[in-house]
Amino acid sequence: MPDDADIPDRALQAALEFAVGIAAVSAKQRLGVPFPAELKPFLKVQRLPASALATVRAALEADGEYLRRLGLVATDELVDPVGMLWLTRPDGWHEAIAEALTEQAARREAADEATDIRREQRRREAAETAAMRARIEVGELKDALARERDAAAVLTNQLELTAKELKVAQSRVKELEAGLRKRTAGAKAVNELADAVNEELATLRVELAAAQAARDAALTVRAGEVSGIDLVRLRSLLHEAVALTADAAPKPSRARGKRTPIAIPGGLYGNSEAAAEHLLKSPGVLVLVDGYNVAKLGWPDLTLEHQRDRCVAVCETVARRWGTEIHVVFDGADVVGAHTARRRTVRVSYSPQGVLADDVLRAQVAALEPSRAVVVVTNDQAVQVDVKSAGANVVTSDAFLAIAR
Repeated sequence: MPDDADIPDRALQAALEFAVGIAAVSAKQRLGVPFPAELKPFLKVQRLPASALATVRAALEADGEYLRRLGLVATDELVDPVGMLWLTRPDGWHEAIAEALTEQAARREAADEATDIRREQRRREAAETAAMRARIEVGELKDALARERDAAAVLTNQLELTAKELKVAQSRVKELEAGLRKRTAGAKAVNELADAVNEELATLRVELAAAQAARDAALTVRAGEVSGIDLVRLRSLLHEAVALTADAAPKPSRARGKRTPIAIPGGLYGNSEAAAEHLLKSPGVLVLVDGYNVAKLGWPDLTLEHQRDRCVAVCETVARRWGTEIHVVFDGADVVGAHTARRRTVRVSYSPQGVLADDVLRAQVAALEPSRAVVVVTNDQAVQVDVKSAGANVVTSDAFLAIAR
C-alpha cells in the first residue's frame, strides 16, 4: 500500500492552495478560525510556488484539526480529485490517489492557463462564501450568549427575592411555635386545639424543608447551569408555607372581612376568553381548578389517569406562562394511580374518601384570607354560585382549556 511519502507535493497543489485560501479569508474577515502559523507568509499569494508546497503540506499534516475542517468544506469544484482524496481521506484513499494521479497527469497536459485562472477564482469565491457563513454563525452565537447572560441576571434577582420570602416564612413559623407553647399550658380545649396546630406544623415543616433544599440547591448552581432551577415551584412552596402558617394559627373571635372579586376591565365581556385571561394572570391570585370537570370536558375519550395527566399538563402551561399559583383538586384520594409523578409548578390534591372535590373547593375558598384573590375554574353551576357568594371569581372550564391550549 502506498503511503503519504509516495504522493508528490505537486499532485496536492490544488488542495494546498485551497487550504491557504480558506486561511486567508479567515484572517481577512477576522473570523477567529485557527489555522497553522506556517501558512501566514502565503496568505496573499495567488498561486503557491513549487518551493512552498512542501512547507504548506507539512504544516497541514501536523494540524489534524484544521485538515479535518478543510475536508468538511472542500468540494469537487474547488479541489481536484487527488486533493479531495487527500483532504477527506476515505477508506482506500492511498490506492485511489495512485489511480487518480495517472488521470490527473493526462488532464494537466491539456489544461491551459485560462482554465486555471477560472478555477482559482471559483475557489476564492467559495472560500469567501464559506467564511461569510461562519461569520453569521458566530454572530448568532454571540446573540445567544447575551440572552443567556440576561436570563442569568433575572434569575439571580429572583433568587434574592425568594431568599427574603423564605426568611419571612421561617420567622412566621417561630412565632407560631411560640404561641403554641403558651397555649399548651391552658385547659383541655386548648390542648385539643394545640394537637390540631401540631398537625398543621408538621405539614408546614415538610414544605419548608423542601423550600430550603430548593433554595440551597439554587444558590450553589454555577452560572452556566442556572436555567435548570424551577423558580415557579420554589416560590409556590414559599407562598403555600406562609398561607399554611396563617391558617394554622388560632383565629381571633372577631369576624373576618368579605372578599372582593377581581375587577374586570371595561370593554371585556365577563365570560369571554379575554376576561378569563385577565383573571388567570392577575398578580397574587390563587387559581383553584375542578380537576375532573376540566379533564372530562377536554379529553372525554381517555382513561381517568390520562385525563388527569393532560389536565395537570395544561395547568402547568398556564403556571409557567404567567407565574400563576394553581391548585388542582380531583375526586378521591383512594383512586388507583392518583398519587403518581410529583409536579413542580402545580399543586395537585385529592379529596378524602367520601368527600367530593366540589366541597373541597368550597372549603378552600372559605378558609382563605379575604384579602387573597381567588379564581375557581369549573363548569359546575352549583359550585360557581357558592364560590361567587364567597367573593371568588369564576372561569369556565371551556375558557380555561381554550387559553391553556
